[in-house]
Amino acid sequence: MGRAETVTDPVLPLFRNVPSVRPGVCRICRTGPNNKPNGEPYEICSSCARTVNGFRRYAEPVVSISLAVEEGDDNGLFRLVARREAVPAGTDLLRPVTLMAATLSRFYDAHQACLTQVAGGPFTMVTHIPSTRLDRPAEAFHIMPRVIDRIAALRALYKPVLLTNFEHAAVLRRRDSHPDAFRLMGMPNGAQALRGERVLLVDDLFVSGAHMQSAAYALFKAGAEEVVALAILRLIVPSAWHENRRSIWQEASDQPFSFDRCCLCSSTKR
Repeated sequence: MGRAETVTDPVLPLFRNVPSVRPGVCRICRTGPNNKPNGEPYEICSSCARTVNGFRRYAEPVVSISLAVEEGDDNGLFRLVARREAVPAGTDLLRPVTLMAATLSRFYDAHQACLTQVAGGPFTMVTHIPSTRLDRPAEAFHIMPRVIDRIAALRALYKPVLLTNFEHAAVLRRRDSHPDAFRLMGMPNGAQALRGERVLLVDDLFVSGAHMQSAAYALFKAGAEEVVALAILRLIVPSAWHENRRSIWQEASDQPFSFDRCCLCSSTKR
């Protein structure tokens, strides 16, 4: 833990707390849903409603460590995680793999109990979402295996079981989910290779949920007992015209970030 704190403490101002569920916070992804005609917010946002539509089972909730924005002066964490840019940390440059591994390690150490409660017991497998880019499908180019490999608690359970079905990759790029977007290595349709497994599904960035929910569905279809989705960042667009998203980002920006809380905790741990 000491090493993770050493890496993350100098850049804590880049992080933003993810809210717990409440009116105006999506119960799946923890960002802001639209309001109904009567002014009350929907329980889930339109993005989640779209990406889980038609799935018998899906990941709920999706746990994210930090909110992030793509544009503006507060987008340092997004640049590092999504664009793979190094960011200044004192007199040094902080590399993406280093910060992502430290962030994931520190969060998992603090909130393993929260995550396993959602899973219904200890995790038996950790996996990640494979690349959906046709130009870089090889796992050698994917950052998450390298991130997971640096975390002993996750490395021991890690199995890269998912493969991308590139026939449906274009659907994911449109931010729509697809039940056949991913498949398990060497497993025919209908097989139950993951029967009884409690899976921690890890990704770097949650945008619409299309990748995460499609991957979770593939794991459920393969027999997984439970799938808990964990993303390092949840992208939020705090538009002036979207009251709930704007208020969530404003609250997150006003409050100091703490690794001692998560969107599953009802309040900050003491």
